[in-house]
Amino acid sequence: MDIDAKIKLGVIGCGYWGPNLIRNFSSLPNCIVKTASDLKPGRLEFIKKDFPFIEITGDYKKIIEDKSIDAVCIATPVTTHKCIAEEALKAGKHVFVEKPMTNSSEDAVTLVETAKKLNRKLAVGHVFQFAPAVRKIKELLQSESIGKVMHITSTRINLGPPETEVDVIWDLGPHDFSIILYLLEEIPVDVNCLRNSFPFNPSKVKGTSIPLVNDAHIDLKFESGITSHIHLSWLSSNKTRLMQIFGTEGTIVYDEMLALDGKVKLYGKGIDNRINSKASDTVKLGYQAGEIHIVPLEQHEPLRMECGEFINSIVNDTKPVNDGLIGLEVVKLLECSSKV
Repeated sequence: MDIDAKIKLGVIGCGYWGPNLIRNFSSLPNCIVKTASDLKPGRLEFIKKDFPFIEITGDYKKIIEDKSIDAVCIATPVTTHKCIAEEALKAGKHVFVEKPMTNSSEDAVTLVETAKKLNRKLAVGHVFQFAPAVRKIKELLQSESIGKVMHITSTRINLGPPETEVDVIWDLGPHDFSIILYLLEEIPVDVNCLRNSFPFNPSKVKGTSIPLVNDAHIDLKFESGITSHIHLSWLSSNKTRLMQIFGTEGTIVYDEMLALDGKVKLYGKGIDNRINSKASDTVKLGYQAGEIHIVPLEQHEPLRMECGEFINSIVNDTKPVNDGLIGLEVVKLLECSSKV
């Protein structure tokens, strides 16, 4: 494709996240957002007010059938992802679909295979792969700044929605799974999950009285020997986004809730003279933390970089970092974590 070409894009779904996608795709020099679609007239009026240059429609099929549109971005409920994405791929369009890619690994496999067969790009909205903190942590791990990784813990907590189509695992889990897969470049060989449906602040399946899992502890084990523990919860208004990566020579602490200049800290190995101490030692035994370094991070909007990655993959015929394969692996982990 001509490197100076502008990719024409249609956005399907203009709810909470859709306007952010429209804003970022529109800001790219090699992308034109032509049409936006949503079932709710009010959402379309909102989009037209903020983005008067965009055509609007209540029928997403008009985007699918528009031969001038090269790619579509799908930000609809997960239960609709497979159907819409497959229609778009078969219509010859490249597809960016929000996380999770589908609500089953079987459907995810179908999309991956369809995209490959038709030579179309398929990307999934795992935006944390583009976060400055996560990208810097990957650099630190590749340079073995903390030696060999042994264990990763992650805590992701906030109040859950009163009515939803998915539980806490499918709502919050894609973030942690995509980050860990991106950092380690390795797929877990074992997944275990402890799930709870506590009555406090209950979340229910939309339109029913069925309680959803609102607290989950997920353990991952990798062939390399690395282990991970992920805690997902809707039980507290104390929003928490904390990841710790323990290595043989130090620890990385990533707190997404802090300001950019404090999100990532690198802790040295520390000193512990209790190890191999002898009965004849006359010094005071104890341990102390190693040096603490605040890691500087570049400034950029992760979502804009993610949108740019998708458009550039089309223009330059390259593989996006957040391609359908990592989207498939995330869906597999969500399924494994949800098994009774």
